Amino acid sequence: MRRSAVIFLVLTLGSVAAASPAPAASPAPPVVLIVMENHAYGQIVGSPQARYLNRTFIPAGELFTNYWAISHPSLPNYLAMTAGSRLGCATDSCPPGSFGANNLFAQLDRAGIGWRAWEESMPSNCHSSDAGSYVVRHNPPVYFTHLVSRGKCGLWDRPYPSVLPPLRPFTFITPNICDDMHSCSIATGDAWLASHVPDLLAAGAVVIITFDEGTSADNHVMTAVVGPGVGAATSDHHRYTHYSLLGGVEAYLGLPALGKAAKATPLPI
Repeated sequence: MRRSAVIFLVLTLGSVAAASPAPAASPAPPVVLIVMENHAYGQIVGSPQARYLNRTFIPAGELFTNYWAISHPSLPNYLAMTAGSRLGCATDSCPPGSFGANNLFAQLDRAGIGWRAWEESMPSNCHSSDAGSYVVRHNPPVYFTHLVSRGKCGLWDRPYPSVLPPLRPFTFITPNICDDMHSCSIATGDAWLASHVPDLLAAGAVVIITFDEGTSADNHVMTAVVGPGVGAATSDHHRYTHYSLLGGVEAYLGLPALGKAAKATPLPI
């Protein structure tokens, strides 16, 4: 081939390559956070009642062996893991809609990142009082003033769906007060997880399961993550808390860390 033809061919191919757009980056897998209730690490890990967790979920991903809840009772922990602070709340009786603090859900809204909160047995969107096996203290979006007053809670805080819809980038899930192990057995809650988590994983989600608090004497709780990019049968022995969980979710979604999450070691997701 003549030299002039070679130069023309190289220049032409270079022009085509420069004009071709780079392939779009694949979106990160959606994150699903499921919060169970009131059992310490040693009551769950290794328990014969938690067969799904111990035989299927934990072996498929990473177990955080040194993870701690923040407080007692329930509600301050839910606030900590979504706002980076207990917000001065020390009981389960703090009124819904009363906290004007920044929070994970508001961050997602401002960033244009889709989210949902799914509450099992909740009778209607953003329901602000106990009803049957639904308890409002396990539903954090209801407590944030701006989410309620601007209608975001009413839009995105929903009863658990009967058919799994397309997942948003972040979904917060609370089973009802029986299925989260609060008022029923470990085996009951484990069976609920076995019935719901596989569909979430099949939809491509990174699924995190944690417990809001342990026992009164032991706030060491089980937390594990399974999903795309998570190594199977692995464990992490660094110390983490609910603030770490919030910071890890925020880092994964490209958000700044709120409150005490900014000083906590982010949970690797």
